[in-house]
Amino acid sequence: MAVSATPAPAPQTAVEKTVTTSLGLGAQAYLARLSTLHDEAAETAHLANLLGRTPWVAGVLGTASLATIIISLRSMPSAPLGVWLASMAIAIAVTARVYGRAVAQPFDRESLKEFARNFSAILMFTGAVWGAGVTLALPAGASIAASIFYLAGTSAAMAAILRVRDLGFCFLVPATVVGAICVLMRNFDGAAAAGVLGGGVAAAGAAVLIERFSGIGFGMRQE
Repeated sequence: MAVSATPAPAPQTAVEKTVTTSLGLGAQAYLARLSTLHDEAAETAHLANLLGRTPWVAGVLGTASLATIIISLRSMPSAPLGVWLASMAIAIAVTARVYGRAVAQPFDRESLKEFARNFSAILMFTGAVWGAGVTLALPAGASIAASIFYLAGTSAAMAAILRVRDLGFCFLVPATVVGAICVLMRNFDGAAAAGVLGGGVAAAGAAVLIERFSGIGFGMRQE
């Protein structure tokens, strides 16, 4: 019984090879573009979410500032209190300014990225001012526990509101470092300064856990 041979497939012409290659490259480019659009949409959503939490940051800082002033008003000179309160007011006012500009275009990615960069810088300034409050706003007889609560407690509250580790650290790090230096200069007590730094480390750990369990953290990409 004769077995018929299967005819070999005809070789592709140059035109067919070009078309096949183009289709493959086109599909890869489409998938790459789709992935890029997905990443951009996710980043825009994260940044818009951050924008929505900014008034809470300003509100908590304002409330904490007023509470500090009320507690220290009778035991601190008015000059350092005034300087500190004016600095905090400037920080909150600038926050409101950049928020107002960004909220006018709440889904524009470039506007939101510019807001995030500006907000990071504002948080660093605000953290430094808050740390200086150990000397300028807290009574001279304040205990080390009160100083730690003032610094670490506020930093943890900022981390809970922001829920983004990088931004939380923008406030926490300068507040803790400046606060520890102020404690060291005021009391000449290395153990007290170390306690402030330890409180900052605990607040940093809380910031990491908050971001992890909230599931909305994102990297601050600079382009």
